[in-house]
Parts: sequence; C-alpha cells; structure tokens
Amino acid sequence: MKTRSGIAVLVVAMLAVQAAADISCPDVLNDLSPCLPFLQGNAPLPSDQCCGGVRALYAAADTRPARQGTCRCLKAAYLQVHAQLPAAQALPGDCGVPISYKITPDIDCDK
Repeated sequence: MKTRSGIAVLVVAMLAVQAAADISCPDVLNDLSPCLPFLQGNAPLPSDQCCGGVRALYAAADTRPARQGTCRCLKAAYLQVHAQLPAAQALPGDCGVPISYKITPDIDCDK
C-alpha cells in the first residue's frame, strides 16, 4: 500500500500524466507496482522493471487530460501506500524520465 502512494505521488508529480479515457488508474498502478520496494525504502535503487513501467506510463500520458488523470491517480495512491517522498521525487530522474516540476503530495493536478 505504501508503494502505491509513493508511486502515485511520484508518477503524479513526475509524470503528472493520465487520461481517463486512455489510461485507467489500475493501469497506472500496475505500471508502477514494481516500484513499491524502492518507494517504500526497501530497495536502494528502482528495478529495471520499475523504470520500464515509469517510462511506459510517461509515454502513454501524452495529453493534458491523460497527465491530469495520472496525477490524480498517483496522488490518491500516494496517500494509501505511504511512500517515502524523497524516493518518489528521485524516481523519475533515476529512471531517466525528465520532468519540469517537483513531486509533492499536494501537487495541483489541474496545472
């Protein structure tokens, strides 16, 4: 549960992407589930499978509505998974996904 929250915040902040029509919240969480050990502090680095999911999600969230939906999904998951914020903030860069905003639990998904 902690990993999904961190992943949600991480993906929400880092990717801030998901379209309700194109990307479902279960799909977002599925892509990021391999990241849970890293996000919860149980792994020193994200796995290759985790980074693959991060990159796939980033690529799929290619519209503003998709990014906003992804953001909302990740934000909700972050609250349930209890991910470590520093890990969530580091995940995009660790996986080679450039984002121009800071991942925070209170990120505004409408922007």
